[in-house]
Amino acid sequence: MSAERRNELLAHYDQNAIDVDWLPNANQHSYRWRTVEGKWLTARRRVRNHQTLMKAIGKDVVSDLYVSTSRWLDPIDLPRLHDKERPHPILIDHLIVFDIDVAPLSLHNLEKARTIATELHNYLANDSSIEFLSCSFSGSKGFHLFYSDLQREKFAIGDPKLREDTVRDSRKELLTRIIEQGFEVDQRVTADTRRIIRLPGSIHGTTGYQCTIVSLEQLNHPIKDLLEYIPRIDSAQKIPKRARASKKKYKKTVKKKPEAKPKSKHQHFVEASTHVPGTKDRSVILFWLPYSWGKDQEAMERAIEMMHEEDLGMCSFWQQGKRILMLCPIALPRSKVIKIYSSYGLKKRASILKEREHDWIQISNAMNEDAEWVDELEPIGLFGRELKSEKSLSRSHLELEHRMGIHRAIDQDASFSGGLEPSLRIVVRE
Repeated sequence: MSAERRNELLAHYDQNAIDVDWLPNANQHSYRWRTVEGKWLTARRRVRNHQTLMKAIGKDVVSDLYVSTSRWLDPIDLPRLHDKERPHPILIDHLIVFDIDVAPLSLHNLEKARTIATELHNYLANDSSIEFLSCSFSGSKGFHLFYSDLQREKFAIGDPKLREDTVRDSRKELLTRIIEQGFEVDQRVTADTRRIIRLPGSIHGTTGYQCTIVSLEQLNHPIKDLLEYIPRIDSAQKIPKRARASKKKYKKTVKKKPEAKPKSKHQHFVEASTHVPGTKDRSVILFWLPYSWGKDQEAMERAIEMMHEEDLGMCSFWQQGKRILMLCPIALPRSKVIKIYSSYGLKKRASILKEREHDWIQISNAMNEDAEWVDELEPIGLFGRELKSEKSLSRSHLELEHRMGIHRAIDQDASFSGGLEPSLRIVVRE
């Protein structure tokens, strides 16, 4: 991150107070942030207002700032979901949150997200079991709708674990109904009692736009007008009208008389290692979907089938021309990755991992000698479902995923392997 962006982030939180009064009992929520170095931290004190939040953050330069969707009797140092050694935390309340994102970022897709948010709010207006609390622009690809749960019986259950499980089941039922009505919302957020959501008033570290509470009147405005209400830092990126599609330029070839053999042009690529740095024999699944799997949607369906069968959780995808890159950041034994590759016809990838500790995979588009980018690499997004088993995630490959434009919410009870910095190299090819 540039020094300019760091200074703008520091200035934003110094000059703009974050209002948490919209949250009922803000001091019973947990607060987490990601620093500009990519490190995740959790507040070690209760947060009542902007001043106590800034004291909790201390000298950290915050890239992204989040708040828990749940209220806890003691929100400090919450035990993980599967922690058997410590008493189960006492859930006091859980906001009903709908996360509406339409990727990739563009004015056209933001208008789609705004329309979905408006129509979902209108649909839920007839539901007497919930009460509208707030709506915010996420700072990037969409909107968050917040509701209070008026049915309090489940929050009176004496057993803390049973209470949380009952709340989670209730949210799943609501989410199923919303999905069946055709609303496109993030299916991971609403039903997860351990979820964190971007805090209004904070800057989105990638786009430079502020996550901002908007009124229902503002939400009904066209996206171009609505964005006029949204604060941003000076280095905020410009949102394109439509998502860019990779285009190939074709030039007419003109036959000429044989002359001196022209010099071959070189292209520069960035490649990432599949090895999890800081571990002895852990690797992630990172490869370009083979053409033998079919084109576009067909190849994606084959990849998702593999993810489900092998319990690979949520995986990220990028597209470059007709090629699709896939990353599953679970830190697996190298022998397990080889077995998976072999089972799905990825013989070359399996062979390379048998011969050496890791494989190098191209993760960038190419730059030629004239400093021109060729075939841009565009994020597609995250696909898959939650892990059924406890597995560690590679810190470095989560960081790589973030740098490449895909941002996932990490569960508080997730475990990690290896160091933070990805293993990268630049290669030159003709």
